[in-house]
Amino acid sequence: MNEFSTYEYAVKQRIEGKWLVARIGLIFLYIAAGLSLLISGFVLKIILPLLALAPIAICLLIFVTWRYVSVEYEYSITSGILTFTKIFGGRSRKRVLEVTLKDAVRIAPLDNGEETAKAAVWHPEREFSAISTLRAPDIYFMLFEVEDRRNREKRRAVFYFEATARALQIIRFYNPSGTQAVRTHK
Repeated sequence: MNEFSTYEYAVKQRIEGKWLVARIGLIFLYIAAGLSLLISGFVLKIILPLLALAPIAICLLIFVTWRYVSVEYEYSITSGILTFTKIFGGRSRKRVLEVTLKDAVRIAPLDNGEETAKAAVWHPEREFSAISTLRAPDIYFMLFEVEDRRNREKRRAVFYFEATARALQIIRFYNPSGTQAVRTHK
C-alpha cells in the first residue's frame, strides 16, 4: 500500500430529526424577522424604507444561517492520519478532528453487540459523528484519546463514521490489531 496515498469520503447529513426541526425553526425565524421589520415600519412610520430593506435583510440572514443546517461530513485518511471535517453549505470547511489511526484503541462495526458493549465500557467523554443518518449501513466507531485544548489532558473519545471497503482496508493497514472489519455494502 502506498504510504502517501489519500482516501476521502463525504456524506451529506439527511434532513431528519433535529436537522428538520432546525430548518423549520430557521424558516420561522426568517418569517418573524420580515414581519418584525414591517411592523416596526408601521409603528415608526418609515414603511417605505423598511419595505426596501426587508428583502435584503432576510436574504442576508438566510445567507449567513442556512449553511449551518446544510452540513456535509468528510473524513480523509492520509499517511495514517484520519482528518474529520464538516462542510457547511458546500462553502466553508471546519476541521473538527485529526487523529493518528495507530493510536485508535478499537475500530469496529456499531451493529456488533459485543463491540458496542466494549465501546460503552470505554465511557467516551467526547463524541464525533460523520454519519448521514442513524439508519445508514456500515456505521463503524473508533475509540481513541484526544487531547483537550484547554488543559492539555487526554480525554476518551468516540468517532462514528460510515465505512467503505476501501476505508476499512486502509484502516486495517495502519491499525491491524485494533480493527475488527467485516464486509461492507459500499
